[in-house]
Amino acid sequence: MDLVWTIVMFLLGLGLLVKGSDWLVDAAARIAKQFGISNFMIGLTIVSLGTSLPELATEITASFFGNSDIIMGDIIGSNIANLALVLGLAGLFVPIALKRSIYNRDGAVMLFAVILFYIFSFDGTINAFEGGIFLFLFLAYLNYFITTKKSYKKFFHFQAYLSEYADMEKKEKFDTVPEIAHDFKDAFRIHVIQKALSLRRGVSGLLKRSIESIQRNWNKARKKKAAIIFFAKQVAMLLLGGASIFVGANLVVTNALQLPLPPLVTGLVFIAIGTSLPELAVTISSLRKGLPQIMIGNLIGSNIANILWVGGISAIIYPIAVDVSVINLDFIFLILITWLFLVFLRNDKKITRIESMTLLLLYIAFIATALGLRLGI
Repeated sequence: MDLVWTIVMFLLGLGLLVKGSDWLVDAAARIAKQFGISNFMIGLTIVSLGTSLPELATEITASFFGNSDIIMGDIIGSNIANLALVLGLAGLFVPIALKRSIYNRDGAVMLFAVILFYIFSFDGTINAFEGGIFLFLFLAYLNYFITTKKSYKKFFHFQAYLSEYADMEKKEKFDTVPEIAHDFKDAFRIHVIQKALSLRRGVSGLLKRSIESIQRNWNKARKKKAAIIFFAKQVAMLLLGGASIFVGANLVVTNALQLPLPPLVTGLVFIAIGTSLPELAVTISSLRKGLPQIMIGNLIGSNIANILWVGGISAIIYPIAVDVSVINLDFIFLILITWLFLVFLRNDKKITRIESMTLLLLYIAFIATALGLRLGI
């Protein structure tokens, strides 16, 4: 009975992690839109990084628990799941045609991050200094996006990206978000100053102009009221999402440590699959609407963020202990699948069904190996 309860609470934690991330990212994106932040910056930062929030929350919590196996398992397992499981499943149903020029460049960054992650693990610890290098590289990568904004904005269709994300669960469209950050002084300026001018120009038109002024202010007040209510609702969702992530991450880590499995296996398989659900949701929805750039861009960006952003913060909080002899084969799978993904892109500018099946078979082999070696199956 205790084991059943542990599994239930573990699954509940994963659910809270995924749903809380969705609430937080959605609310943060809408607040940013309300205050005039560009679609490009929202898509680049809030939405694209938001799909890595479950990994970030889990690994920060695991860092405070001092459990490196969950951290390493989740980073490696999530990156493998994104390319082999998520992309493999998607490509089985729809051949994915791509423009490869930019993906080759970003794919190379992803492969570099994976290899650097492996190199930093050689000495048995990823320390705070190495975590700082990860974070520095990640910030440099974001800066590169910003400095090449025009080409990326055109290539990745950030407006479509946001519309796609917003419509995933029939949410309000981003273009309906009311503004709140402009014309805060209009009510005073229009109503008081115009009324004073009306008095100076003569009493005859005072009544008419006052009525018009009040009507304009009333309409503006209604719009501002709607914007403020919208803003308050988004703040509430932001707080609810943050609380759900916090509770979910604690449930995942505490119950993962109680499962009759090595924490590394739990991280590599179960936590990794659970925290990859946001990427799977975006992938399915993007393909359904014929937007493969969004899907591939999201998967590559998520894998880079998992190592450089999530791994970097985790290592800064608490050095990540790595038993290379135990985890070496998992790294080989990660490097192989990442390299194979780039080869598939370079060969024919698309992911075919045969290539998708290859990725899925590799994922099955990875799961079988991860379970077999650690559980003696």
